[in-house]
Amino acid sequence: MAAAALLGVDGSSGAVQTMARRAFVGLAWVFLLAVAIQFLLAGLGVLGGESVEPHRQWGFIVLHLIPVLMLIAAIVGRMGRNLIALTVGLFLLVFLQPLFADAELHPTWLRSLHVLNALFISALGLHLVQRGTRVVSSAAGTASPRE
Repeated sequence: MAAAALLGVDGSSGAVQTMARRAFVGLAWVFLLAVAIQFLLAGLGVLGGESVEPHRQWGFIVLHLIPVLMLIAAIVGRMGRNLIALTVGLFLLVFLQPLFADAELHPTWLRSLHVLNALFISALGLHLVQRGTRVVSSAAGTASPRE
């Protein structure tokens, strides 16, 4: 009850679920934006003559944190097993990403999976935005209107 008061909700699980679902969608959009920034930083590091360090740091800090927050929101929002499993999958893909870029990875052709995995991360991020939006929209459509 005290936590609900701190969050500014009436304490009902429905309000907390709705807030968590909206947070999931918002975080999914932020994740997509962060991936776009990551591609930009990679381009600057590889093609622009800049350091690749901002690309590494952004990916390690931001892109690892957001899926964890999304997972928490999906669980609290009771968004379904499939969406939760896809969010775990997103975290795993993000976790694997720096391993594919390791200079000591052999055979060396495995490093090319870093780019392919980035494509999968982008596609799954977009899919989670779409699925999360559908969950929020369908829940809003079934909710009773307030008078």
